[in-house]
Amino acid sequence: MTQQKSLPAVGRWTYIALVFGAALGMFAGLTSYHAAGGLFARPVGAEFGWGRSLASMSYSASMMGLALGGPLIGMLMDRFGIRRVILVLGVTYGLAVMAMSQQNGSIAMWIGLSAIVGVSGTSVSVVGYLTVLPQWFDRRLGLSLALAMCGLGVGTMVVPQFVQYIISHYGWRAAYATLGAGSIPLTLIACALIRERIKVAPRNSRNSRGGAAAVDGMTLGEALRNYRLWAIWLIFLIGSTCTLALVPQLAAMFADHGFTASDAARGASTLGIGLLAGRLLTGLLLDRIHAAIVTIIFFVAGVAGLLLLRGTHDLNGLLLAAALVGLTIGAEGDLISYLVRSYFGLRAFGTLYGLAFSGYGLGAVIGPVTTGAWFDHYGSYDTPLLIMSGMLLGACALTLTLGRYRRAAPAPTGVESSLHGA
Repeated sequence: MTQQKSLPAVGRWTYIALVFGAALGMFAGLTSYHAAGGLFARPVGAEFGWGRSLASMSYSASMMGLALGGPLIGMLMDRFGIRRVILVLGVTYGLAVMAMSQQNGSIAMWIGLSAIVGVSGTSVSVVGYLTVLPQWFDRRLGLSLALAMCGLGVGTMVVPQFVQYIISHYGWRAAYATLGAGSIPLTLIACALIRERIKVAPRNSRNSRGGAAAVDGMTLGEALRNYRLWAIWLIFLIGSTCTLALVPQLAAMFADHGFTASDAARGASTLGIGLLAGRLLTGLLLDRIHAAIVTIIFFVAGVAGLLLLRGTHDLNGLLLAAALVGLTIGAEGDLISYLVRSYFGLRAFGTLYGLAFSGYGLGAVIGPVTTGAWFDHYGSYDTPLLIMSGMLLGACALTLTLGRYRRAAPAPTGVESSLHGA
């Protein structure tokens, strides 16, 4: 159980530190690791004689860890607090990424360590850092999410280029070790910057004691019985299946068209540019347009990117396609957080956000595995790209069934007061 205390107003720098801390943490977190995942698949697969499907299993296993870890991490944050969970599991994540450098050709080790990266890395993904922002922001929640997600977007642009440089000059083992070691101090700084407004209530506390007010929103049981939760889960299961399928395959797609590893890294970075643009645009639109409409806009952009990937053989066309898919990926994290807050409130936000995000993580397992297996069998991505385009359009139709937001209680005293009604 959580309680929300009537805290005094805080200064503008508190809000700036919150957003910057979340941005820094996501820059160093799991999504940046995933953005560079496709760059590891080829050299690791070549060293151990693995096909594309098996080499991409690392990405799928870590995303399965994210899918399974989402609800668990959410419950832990509701129970013990966000900062504690990020601190402990964020350090664990960094150590697990460093351990990836010790691969010896064992498939069990390849998949098992990747799953540990995914579970622990859930705490330093959007599941961890975006859980704290809805506690502090109301009318400008979309903008705060977008600004925080810029850190993630910058990570997906910068980290692939950095990882490719390390792989080219020092090998993939050094790249894993550097990536993991670098994430730990950045996570510690991020933890020092973020604050929690909703405090974990002692087991023997009651809402009426000490003037504390119960947090607004549905209980976990009410939300689990609500159609919208499972609709959101399914929408982003489909969305991630169709877009994140390309993340570990993108470098191989560029290579199949005769482009260099440097061009493939440009493709990954271009996807990151699209992702960053998607973060910013989504945040700006969410404060003005219903989230269902915003979802459809970005899913249609994803459809355009998938069809362009299928139909072009030109480098500039492939880069544009990567940017369009990146727009969709960039929007998804913001949208899940905003939809869960808007339809269910904050009472069980960590658990419900983690649960909704688990659909996103599960889709990122299904997409790369099935797409890689199809290529290994048929030698082409054309059919999966066409099917995934249709699936995204189906998710657009499902989005229209969500309806109006729930009516929330008035924002508590002190929330965003220093931002003049932010």
